[in-house]
Amino acid sequence: MKQPSLWQIFWNYILIGLQGWGGPAAQIQVIHEDAVEKKKWIDNDRFRDAFAVCGMLPGPEAHELCTYVGYRQRGIWGGIMAGLGFMLPNFILITILAWAYFKFATTSDIAQGLLYGVKPAMVAIVLFSLFRIANKFGVLQNNKKIFITVLMIILSFVTTIDLILLLLVMGFIYMLIVRYLGNNKTYSINPLPLLAVSTAVTAGTASLATTLSLLFLKVGALSFGGAYTVIALLQFEAVDTYGWLTTQQYIDGLAINELTPGPLIMVAAFVGFAAYGFWGASLATFFIFLPAFLIVLIGAPYFDRIRNNTKLKLYLAGVSAAVVGLITSFLIRLSVEVFQDWGSVLISIIALVLLFKFKWKIWQVFLLALVAGTAIMLLG
Repeated sequence: MKQPSLWQIFWNYILIGLQGWGGPAAQIQVIHEDAVEKKKWIDNDRFRDAFAVCGMLPGPEAHELCTYVGYRQRGIWGGIMAGLGFMLPNFILITILAWAYFKFATTSDIAQGLLYGVKPAMVAIVLFSLFRIANKFGVLQNNKKIFITVLMIILSFVTTIDLILLLLVMGFIYMLIVRYLGNNKTYSINPLPLLAVSTAVTAGTASLATTLSLLFLKVGALSFGGAYTVIALLQFEAVDTYGWLTTQQYIDGLAINELTPGPLIMVAAFVGFAAYGFWGASLATFFIFLPAFLIVLIGAPYFDRIRNNTKLKLYLAGVSAAVVGLITSFLIRLSVEVFQDWGSVLISIIALVLLFKFKWKIWQVFLLALVAGTAIMLLG
């Protein structure tokens, strides 16, 4: 087929981004239908292999797949235009809604009523996604991974160590466990390079813009497991460590983000706006997506090697198990904040039933929760 222009790639993925309702699974399905079945920009086997590698590495899978498809068509600039197109609609929407929220919604009973039902639905969706992530990473079927997950949960509550550094360390702990308790191959472990990188990006600075940029670069570079890892890390960093916004405001930001099309990782723009206005939203978005761009644009020629690297796969298996623990600890904190009355508990239970038993899509659950929550607030 005729090679598309950069503008065609950019515009195509703007349209894809506007269809990005329902979380990563729904977004990836839309991307697959467009790139493989309709436009035939990439064949199914190559798309499947890219999806497998993106699932191993940090960053939002849907965004990375868009970037990869663009890269396959027009090289580095094609990848950049595809990735930018996919994220641009959501960035604009979230930035505008963040401005409206901090200017009006925090004091508006109507806005709080609209968000009332969405928050417990968020708890249900995080639990649903956690279950899928745990299965995807094989945590529930492996005692060594369960140990790493439980250890990460405990440490997230009792230690003040940087959680991103903990994720790195957990990968090495898992490698040691497999090496000395397993009966498989022997692996050499050298943690110094990754620890040096983590120390560099953790270094503090007096500038708010620089602090914000480094934080989102760090989170983006180590967002194994995708968006739900990001929202867990930002809860600890942006709310607990830096105090850029309250827990309640952060939960509202997650709810607002779920009600818009695009990657959930774009909650970064909401947090960035809370910290530093429009420029904060822009910096947060740029730096949290930067690692995903670099991973695809630099690593695409080596995807086959990455997928078959035994040591890397073992290390990432440990990090992935720790990610499950991190998201679990976030879910516990989220539940404590959200479940303040029986109405919120009821909405969350109904959302869980719809997701697990009746296989509703995430956007459908959110829409129902929005209506039900508003009704409860009006009747109450």
